[in-house]
Amino acid sequence: MEAVPAEVTEPVHADGTQLHGKPHPVMRNTLTTGISLAAGLLLLAGCSGQPDSTAQETTGAGSSTPTTSSASGVSLPERTAPTKNLDLSDPCTIVTKQQQHDLNINQKPEETNLSGIQGCKYQKGDSGAKGGWFVFVATNPNKTAEEFAQKRPRGQVTNIAGYPAYKIEKFPNCQISVNIANSGSLYVNGGSRIQENRPDPCPIFTEFAEAAIKNLPNA
Repeated sequence: MEAVPAEVTEPVHADGTQLHGKPHPVMRNTLTTGISLAAGLLLLAGCSGQPDSTAQETTGAGSSTPTTSSASGVSLPERTAPTKNLDLSDPCTIVTKQQQHDLNINQKPEETNLSGIQGCKYQKGDSGAKGGWFVFVATNPNKTAEEFAQKRPRGQVTNIAGYPAYKIEKFPNCQISVNIANSGSLYVNGGSRIQENRPDPCPIFTEFAEAAIKNLPNA
């Protein structure tokens, strides 16, 4: 999965581990050079074709959306919708070909393992190119949506297709975890690339979550 320019980070670790007087005249040129070099390195990092392992941490560090929790933790509403089966023989069947077409996917889906979670990467636009977006969609048998939320207090409780969910948006990135099972969840993570009129990824990725929920059989 590709890293994306500057402020965009590619989806990564699902456990949410965080990384995070007057100058002497002689030093001015050195400081300016250092700042320019740092900016250049950030731009270069965004052009890589590989996932950035700090993306989820960056995304979870803040939110442009209203928060619905405090640092003490998060509680999601009780799930009343049917429990979903988390087992998939082919991770890329979580979104059907027709749904991919409807969601404007124009690249071949890629089965991907992200931090031990087997899922599928869908994207609009070529990897590394300007424009489009990428999203990783998977069932996560090892972490519930509430466990996901409790480690990330700056998110928003929501509801997707009748299921309690928690989303973290730090534009242009978005992560979503949906409570579809007692011992696991549906996990969606990605971002939009640099482009004119850059789209907000959360509404797009919510549609992917809705599509996946529709396809997953009841347990």
